[in-house]
Amino acid sequence: MKIIPFFVIIPLGIAFLVSLFGRKIKNLGDILGPLGTLALLALSLYSVKLVKSHQVLVYKVGGWVPPMGISMVLDGLTSFMLVTVSLVSFLIALYSVNYMNKYTDKYKFYTLFMLMLAGMNGIIITGDLFNLFVFLEIASISSYALVAFGTEAEELEASFKYAIMGSVASCFILLGIALLYSYTSSLNMADIARVLTVKHSVIFLNFVAVLFFAGFGLKAALVPFHAWLPDAHPSAPAPISAMLSGVLIKVLGVYALVRVLFNIFGMNYTFSVILMILGVISMLVGVFLAVGQWDLKRLLAYHSISQIGYVILGIGLGTP
Repeated sequence: MKIIPFFVIIPLGIAFLVSLFGRKIKNLGDILGPLGTLALLALSLYSVKLVKSHQVLVYKVGGWVPPMGISMVLDGLTSFMLVTVSLVSFLIALYSVNYMNKYTDKYKFYTLFMLMLAGMNGIIITGDLFNLFVFLEIASISSYALVAFGTEAEELEASFKYAIMGSVASCFILLGIALLYSYTSSLNMADIARVLTVKHSVIFLNFVAVLFFAGFGLKAALVPFHAWLPDAHPSAPAPISAMLSGVLIKVLGVYALVRVLFNIFGMNYTFSVILMILGVISMLVGVFLAVGQWDLKRLLAYHSISQIGYVILGIGLGTP
């Protein structure tokens, strides 16, 4: 259980060290980046073994018992996502050692990269909505800066568009969390689900669900919330483009939405149909928009939108 917080502590610690000493120690980021992500990969693989033995593990931050305290949860889906994110991050950290040499402030890249990784890991393991939002913002703000890591006008424009749409998404999500808290007096996902089994208002909960669909749909670049990704993807450095398509939109959008729907609301026929419709539309629109694209990274951005559609359709089809 005590390994759970290290998925956040390790990248945050590396981000702090690189930001503090990276200017003086030239290759500090090149060393700590791959080593830190390798350590996270090893921990995530070990977490799979723990989950097989104990099913679900809960870490109580500061010893405070949920729902009053903050909890971090490790289960089968959590372990799978941690392994995926850690593996992709490790490969990208290795690739960045040489690729990022053309940028003058290389240490800033590693600082932002590790902050983004800490935010994604935090989203994966958190057991309460408030910290999900906090980690969501850490990952989002870091990714805004990384998309604009160069100095070209189109990079800054793409980052600005991404930041505006990401902020709108965050407002939807925060409003949904605030409404749930006002209704249940709790931020712990398991406790909110328990309260909703007793205190149930269909109209209210459907409205909150719409807010989450819109907010996380924007984060996942689902159609019709996809406009930011085709600009952000080509503008970002290659390692960040890989993170955007590889894991970022999956964790910030799809995984977070799945956690909220399954852990709080409970999947039902209506939610399944909505997911299937959004999935099919994203699949088709993403592929059609990719036709005729000559910029490879822009082409991959549209295909990422299409692939997200497959993921969402699968989730909708795989639920009762």
